Amino acid sequence: MKKVISVLTWVLILLFSCSLPAAASGLTITTSTSSSEITTGSSITLTVQVSNTGTTSQSGVTIEIDLSSANGGLSLNATTTDLQDQTESQTISAGNSVTKSWTIYGFSAGSYANQIQINVKQSGTDITGSPVYESVTVKDPARFTTPTITTTTAVDLGDTFTFNVTTQNSGDYAIQNATASISASGFTVEDSSGTTSTSIAADAIFTPGWTLNATSSGTKTVTVTLSADNAASVTASETITVSGTSTPTPTPTPTPTPTSTQNQVVGGGGGGGGSSTTTNVPIDIYGKVKSTTILRSDDGKASLTIEEGTVATSRSGSSVSYISMVEVSFEDAIIAFEFGPNGATFDPAIELEFRYDPADIPENADEEDLVIKVYENGSWNTLDTTIDTTAHTATTKVEHFTPFALMLPETSPAIPAGYFTETNPEEETNVQEKSPTATTPAPAKTSRNGATLVGVILIVAIIAAGIGVYYYKKR
Repeated sequence: MKKVISVLTWVLILLFSCSLPAAASGLTITTSTSSSEITTGSSITLTVQVSNTGTTSQSGVTIEIDLSSANGGLSLNATTTDLQDQTESQTISAGNSVTKSWTIYGFSAGSYANQIQINVKQSGTDITGSPVYESVTVKDPARFTTPTITTTTAVDLGDTFTFNVTTQNSGDYAIQNATASISASGFTVEDSSGTTSTSIAADAIFTPGWTLNATSSGTKTVTVTLSADNAASVTASETITVSGTSTPTPTPTPTPTPTSTQNQVVGGGGGGGGSSTTTNVPIDIYGKVKSTTILRSDDGKASLTIEEGTVATSRSGSSVSYISMVEVSFEDAIIAFEFGPNGATFDPAIELEFRYDPADIPENADEEDLVIKVYENGSWNTLDTTIDTTAHTATTKVEHFTPFALMLPETSPAIPAGYFTETNPEEETNVQEKSPTATTPAPAKTSRNGATLVGVILIVAIIAAGIGVYYYKKR
């Protein structure tokens, strides 16, 4: 009986061993991904290789992929959610291998660590080493959020106003070489700031801005386009209504050319003078500047910044509705300008900026020593000056109009007497309309009361003469 039991035991062991996968220990799994990081909407390639390192063929081998752990953040399909797939059962001969590749798409940003599951089975049972896990990180690409615009939507013809845009990088990568451009038909762009950036970090803000001047009336559309090397372009638009000027703007009277002529060099030597620029200033009914206004000469050498609310008054006491800039030349001066109307005053003081060429600075002179001087009371007086050696600008504050020049501290150009007119341009226009012979006296006017008195005396004299004749004849 013991022998029978022993024989049956060996038979059962033999039958059980035959039911196991043949040489399963000879199968090995190798996985790889084309990248460990992708952006949403893009993909990686997963490659699975199963090798038979044994001495006999292995049949019933399947390879499965399962993305269920990613909760929809990954998919086997570019447009729909597809989480699982497997190969047909196949046989791997000894010393050979089979390879299967899948394309995995990133649907939403996140870190998917060990959430790509690979199962290799033989006859429905995981082989040794299965399952295997792979990881991938999905990030949002660099991109602009929808821009928001900050500006006024109704202005008067001739008004100057600001047009600012705010956007953010909502991606996980920095935006490279961002540029903001503006299309503003019916407006002139007088200034701009922050319209380019070499790099905008993730979640960082980009705030380009412009100063516009309304040059034609009607309903206008201003459009801003944001573009970059690695982010899709976006646009934003605002409709602005431009009405006729709310307060009359008189036609500016041209500033008279200095008596020494614009192209003459004062004091001898040096180059000729420059061009003249005239610009309107938006003034409200109270004589204050409506909005911060930046006025720039045509050649860009000089600019004036007049803050909103500044009271600009001419010599005659009226509001200043325009400003003129005339470039002049003085010996040893790097830049010189006359501004008009002559004698105009500003409360508070306005900012004057000169933009110079370093090549114009005399040899052995220090750029930081440059100063802006004002010519008044017969001499050049130095103003508090800020020098930016990077932008090559000199800045100061001025309270009234008179000649200004950029020069070295020790420079003091000689100016001939009478070079600068002291006449208000408006007054000078009236003078030119007078009779050309200044010494010819105007015709005398007869007083109405004097004429009446003379008439009465004549009548009394006539009556008296008549009475005298009457009594003379009667005698």
